[in-house]
Amino acid sequence: MNRLRGLLASRAARVLGTLLAVGLVALLLVRLGQLWSEHPVPLDEANWPLVALALAVSGAAMTAYGAVWPTTFRALGAEPPAGLLAAFYAGQLAKYLPGGAWQYVGRAALAARLGVPLRVGAGSLGLEAISSLVAAALVAPFVLATGAAWGAAAAAIALLGLAAAELAARLPIMRRMVVDLGALRSATARYLLVWIVFGAAFWLTAAALYSVSISQSPLYTGVFAAAWASGFVVVFAPGGLGVREAVIVALLRGRLGESEAIVLAAASRIAFTLVDLAGGAAALATLRRTPSAQREKARF
Repeated sequence: MNRLRGLLASRAARVLGTLLAVGLVALLLVRLGQLWSEHPVPLDEANWPLVALALAVSGAAMTAYGAVWPTTFRALGAEPPAGLLAAFYAGQLAKYLPGGAWQYVGRAALAARLGVPLRVGAGSLGLEAISSLVAAALVAPFVLATGAAWGAAAAAIALLGLAAAELAARLPIMRRMVVDLGALRSATARYLLVWIVFGAAFWLTAAALYSVSISQSPLYTGVFAAAWASGFVVVFAPGGLGVREAVIVALLRGRLGESEAIVLAAASRIAFTLVDLAGGAAALATLRRTPSAQREKARF
């Protein structure tokens, strides 16, 4: 482990990491071009103030998601280091590689450079995956929220799911892993709020393109949560690419129209890819300025 720590802290590893990051940024730019050529978004007919607001809320949602990460460290009884948000955004670049695990491998390695033991970093990411997936599953039933009765049913399903999540947190395997159950509950609750912000960003994108009313925002929130959860569990798809869009189209084509749902799915993907690109580039610049003494604190 000491040898691995030395390799991660070496100049060669930093140079290789920088080259890989540049390559991932280039890959992201290529992917943006492909998305646009395959599904051009009719921006000439869009509501531009809402487009700008949708991009801003998309950025806020992604940042809020990354900001919950320290809570899963506390659930393990560990103190999160400074700089985790930058590590989150830099690691996001790797999610566009085939296979769903690369972003987590990258984030664990970046956290190690900030002084986090690999086992703690990996454990925190495992709890993040569980908590965020549970929260998404609790929000997804709002895809049924097309009226007062359906909305009440969706809320009841979500409350039942929350009770199930509480029982799951008490399982022996979770008790052996988690030191602070309160922090784990807090992480799940915060991810619930994060998915609501993601849903708002998705609804704003739909409203900017197709003048979707605000009364339909719970439906769009549920659709996005269901689509993200589906893309998350299909590990071979980079960043859930293709899977998330297929679920969005399946859930919205009867209400919005198939071609419009396809464009909306592509527009949402483009918006979040732009957020990942901007956040990743800023994070790489920040991490390069991280003092080497801090990077070498890692203990395995």
